[in-house]
Amino acid sequence: MNWLTSRCAPVVALSALALASCDKGTDLNVDLPNTTTISTEYTEYKTPLLDVATVRTASVQSLKTDHYLVGRLTDNVAGTTEARAYLNVVTASSNDSLPSKLGQPVLDSVVLVMGFDKVNGSSATPVRFDVSNLQAPLDERQPYNSASATAKGALLGQNLMSRLDRTTVVATDTSTRPVTTSKVADPTIRLVLQRSGAVASPFAPAPAVSSAFFSNLFSTLKGSGMAFTQAQLDRELKGLAIEPSQGFSSAIVSFGRSYNGRLAFFFHDAAVAAPVAPARRRWRSYSVFLGPIYSSGGAAPARDPRYYTQMSSNLAGTDLSRLSDVTQAVASITLNGTSYVQEGVGLSTRVTLKGLETLMNTPGLIINRAELRVPVKPFSNALFPNPRYIYAVEADANNKVLQRVVNFLPTDRIVQADGRNQLLVGSRALGELEGPSSQQYYTLVITNYLQAYLNDKLGGNPASLLLVPDSSPLLASSTEPSTLTLGLNRAVIDAANVSLRVYYSKR
Repeated sequence: MNWLTSRCAPVVALSALALASCDKGTDLNVDLPNTTTISTEYTEYKTPLLDVATVRTASVQSLKTDHYLVGRLTDNVAGTTEARAYLNVVTASSNDSLPSKLGQPVLDSVVLVMGFDKVNGSSATPVRFDVSNLQAPLDERQPYNSASATAKGALLGQNLMSRLDRTTVVATDTSTRPVTTSKVADPTIRLVLQRSGAVASPFAPAPAVSSAFFSNLFSTLKGSGMAFTQAQLDRELKGLAIEPSQGFSSAIVSFGRSYNGRLAFFFHDAAVAAPVAPARRRWRSYSVFLGPIYSSGGAAPARDPRYYTQMSSNLAGTDLSRLSDVTQAVASITLNGTSYVQEGVGLSTRVTLKGLETLMNTPGLIINRAELRVPVKPFSNALFPNPRYIYAVEADANNKVLQRVVNFLPTDRIVQADGRNQLLVGSRALGELEGPSSQQYYTLVITNYLQAYLNDKLGGNPASLLLVPDSSPLLASSTEPSTLTLGLNRAVIDAANVSLRVYYSKR
């Protein structure tokens, strides 16, 4: 074959294909005769065209989240934050473990056992909690959030103490002799509500803790026969309120789905023929469960008994003290160029868009890409880690979250992801934390939202956008899907460098 012909054949074929094509010049991003010229431009809005401040929402969703929180903690930003847990209880133990199965059951102790996976504050200081009965179980039809109040009944235990730095010994290699063991953390608190006095090793010294309430409840368990029903439990124990004791302010503990919380009754059978030394006595137990017990095993959270966390922050004496009034805001300049976003307590960064009139009044404007870039101040998360995601919700001039009716339900007006109808819900636009630890930032893409904003297609434009952590849904009434998580993660935002970057074209 002729070398020149073989080399040129592909070029000739490609030229013929190009001439036969019907693509317009603009489809190929080049200018050809009889096509419309498109120019792409870029602009960036920063302070003072973006007004950035810190605000506080009245409440966040805390019903049936993956964690419930208990404790009290003071820091120089949010003042004193306090968390109390309110929980319904269920009879989830096997009936075979009931004390009524024994000949002469004797109560030894009642212990509230809860596993935790996070401590905000000091884990070296033992916690001190108060435990109370509820006046009535949490209502299955009533919404609860971090601002909800629940009436307490009788006090069941006061100033109950438990360590947060417990360890336990586990076998790491059973093939060796002796078995190889190691010491690992035991993230479990145990609050003793009732106990018979122990005078023999290995439990001594363990002074008696008396409780007429649990002695009576154990009598009910002994007389329950073949089964102990939920109705019987509800008559005796309406639920539990767990709160930090007065004077305790060193930590807030997060109790999650890694370990089932339970109220355990430990007892033995005194009808055994020969007396048994306490060290060799066979203890039995019956448990009443609370918290996310079914979802911890992979079931739907809807099956869990009701529980929620009540959160409060005393901002007196801090730079955010004026946020005791949720209609107020603290300008970033007052906070040395910073703003805050924090889970649980409702701290949000408010961004007010200014100077968009030029874009609004430009005919034939097409937004190619718009993004809010939110930098985090480096090395500012020693006490609380940064939230992994943020999202944006619309608010009025008083920082109240705006709502619209979707499918006959009032729903928070949340900025939706690109490609989604901004008047609906179901896919919020998320900004993920990116970058190295020395220069981290969130990028929230709002291309479709800004186009709708400029074209007045939102059913009325908001006064501002609130940037909130993704794990803190603001309202229980919102139909927006959520991860149902609750924590205290906090980001310190470099407010002076928050920017809105807009790439746009004009025909």
